[in-house]
Parts: sequence; structure tokens; C-alpha cells
Amino acid sequence: MKQEIEKAKRLLTRRTDSCRLKPGDHIYAYRGLHAYSHHGIYVGEDRVIHFIPTEIVSNSNEKPPCPKCQYQHNVHRGVVRTCLHCFSKGAPLRLYQYETSSLVKLLKISGTCSTSKCLSPETVVHKANELRSNNSFGRYDVVDKNCEHFATFCKTGTATSEQVKDYKNVPMVSTAVNKIKNKIRLSSG
Repeated sequence: MKQEIEKAKRLLTRRTDSCRLKPGDHIYAYRGLHAYSHHGIYVGEDRVIHFIPTEIVSNSNEKPPCPKCQYQHNVHRGVVRTCLHCFSKGAPLRLYQYETSSLVKLLKISGTCSTSKCLSPETVVHKANELRSNNSFGRYDVVDKNCEHFATFCKTGTATSEQVKDYKNVPMVSTAVNKIKNKIRLSSG
């Protein structure tokens, strides 16, 4: 019975065990009490390529490199390759769905699925590795170029973020984001 309940949970939540992952899978893990999710591309051998902020946010809590993947927070920036644990920070992994129906997409939480067709797994892994080796996805921007943009670009050839689309449709959030972005532009320019 317990196995059946776990199977149903995985089906409804898209939770997956790392042993079920295949290279080229777009995976995500919730962060901030499920307020948002972090996205990446599984490339095999317990490794994920994902996009993180390109600028150092703070020098506090400097930790030694991960013994498994050598990732070190605030040292490696932009497009990085880490182990699954460093990617998920211990949160359950979920599999992003592609080629879902519009109805299913309406019923799901934003940032968990797309109606888009995806590229072959080999092409997805190649794109992710190429962007990592050149660190060429550009400057991180939480609204215009984030981890979900990176993963959907690798998977479909088009950078998009369903999470951002939904948040932009909330008037107060949209206004607040624009004010913050304007302040950042003014202070850096």
C-alpha cells in the first residue's frame, strides 16, 4: 500500500527518484517554501547543468567545495555543473513535463510543464554542455533570464519561464518587479 501511495504522489507531483532520471531531462526542485522552483538539465552520472546568478550576492557563509562535485557557492557563477544534491539543496527532485495538453497546463502549477515540443535528449545535453563550457548564456536576471529560461532553452530552443509569466500577470508583483529593476539599472549605470 505504501508503494502505491508513493507512486500516486510521484504521478501527481512529478516527483522523481534520481535513479529514474535520464540525460536530457529538465528537472526542478522547489525553493523558498515552494514560492519558486530552481531548474536545470540532468546530464547523467548524478550531474546537473543549471544557471545561477552571475554576480556574487554576499560573501557570508563561505563553505568549502562540495566533496562530490567540487561546486563552491560564490566561486562558480553563471552556467554551472553540480551534483544533484548541490542542485536541489536536499529538496525532492521533480520532472518538468513537455508536450502537455493546454488543459493539463492550466491545471498544473506554473513552472512545471509546457505545451512545447522538445529536442532530442542528445541535443539537450549538448546545448547544456556547450553553454556551460563557454559560460555563454549571458547575465542572470530573475525576470528575463533565469534558470527556467536556461532549461527551456536547452530543451526546446526557446528561452521561456512559465513562473515569470504567471507572476507578471499579477499587477502588484509586476509593478514591484519593474521598480526593483529600474533601481538596479540606475545604481549600476
